[in-house]
Amino acid sequence: METQTNLEKSFFENKELFVGMDVHKAKWVVTVRSYDLELKTFSMQPLAEMLEKFLLTTYPGAKYKIVYECCFSGFWIYDYFSEKGYSIIVTPTNRIYKDGNSIKTDKIDSRKLAFQLSRGLLREVIVPTKKIREYKYIFRIYDKQKMRKGQILRQVKAFLEQKNHPLKWEKWNKGLVEKLKLLTFEDKLFDLKFGNLLKEYEYVVSQIKDSEEIIERIKEDEVLGPRISRIEKINGIGIISAVRMSVYLFDRKDRFESSEKLNHHLGLTPSERSSGDKVNRGRSGMCGNRQLRSIIIQLAWKAVRKDGALLDKFERVYKKSGSKQKAIVAVARKLMTKLYAIITKEEAYRVNLAA
Repeated sequence: METQTNLEKSFFENKELFVGMDVHKAKWVVTVRSYDLELKTFSMQPLAEMLEKFLLTTYPGAKYKIVYECCFSGFWIYDYFSEKGYSIIVTPTNRIYKDGNSIKTDKIDSRKLAFQLSRGLLREVIVPTKKIREYKYIFRIYDKQKMRKGQILRQVKAFLEQKNHPLKWEKWNKGLVEKLKLLTFEDKLFDLKFGNLLKEYEYVVSQIKDSEEIIERIKEDEVLGPRISRIEKINGIGIISAVRMSVYLFDRKDRFESSEKLNHHLGLTPSERSSGDKVNRGRSGMCGNRQLRSIIIQLAWKAVRKDGALLDKFERVYKKSGSKQKAIVAVARKLMTKLYAIITKEEAYRVNLAA
């Protein structure tokens, strides 16, 4: 006679089970269901090993399909299960299909994830490799350093403005920093804080330089290196921007099916909503990094002055719309279309060539 365990295993053998995880720092809420029936919803400690053990013990022999929302935890959960051969996807935050229910709880979210996974309704995030994630983390540190530098500059200017010091009108450069070091104020505590602020500024500048040197070394990557070199050769695009675009957009050649998908990801494609005689035009809702879009717009302002095809695009859109903002977005879109072509076709960028 078969044991109970063997009977259970034979029952769940090769049966598809869908596992939805609502992930939080202190706990996970998990729902397990078949295509037709919810089997169990429960809370547990945030441990992948514990969840795996539960699934293997409770539903032995089943084919598990797992999903969780992209969140603070990043992709370590994905790494754990995918490296062990489980089917797992990460779905974008706030992309769960809305069913009209205004009540939102962790249990409801996990149930929705499991159900919508079973129906094939969820969009899957393309998970970057561990190396690409590390490169992105370097950029996050670098961007925070640049942000802190800007904050210090504004604080120093505020100090000078408060004292109505004539140096407040001077352009910020290394020479001005040396002049500021010589300043003294009557209030000793004020003077101490001002001095510490300048020291912090110099430290942050040194850290930014260090980060830039590390970022430049990403060019040595055997996969990204050739792509970085192609992008870097475009007039107006420096090594840091070339590396950033390679890491965030071109880490793999199949990330975007077409240049239109790339431009939509960046929020560079126009959109239109109409009802009756009312028409609202704007840009498409972007899915990607907002900061990257801003950087690409800045690069477009530089590239348009050095590429006749981009300048022609700018002038045509500007004459038609009367808006320089719309014109430069069109240029950015054209620039990214050309970038997409040189990366996917592995060609050199050519100026004055229509995309």
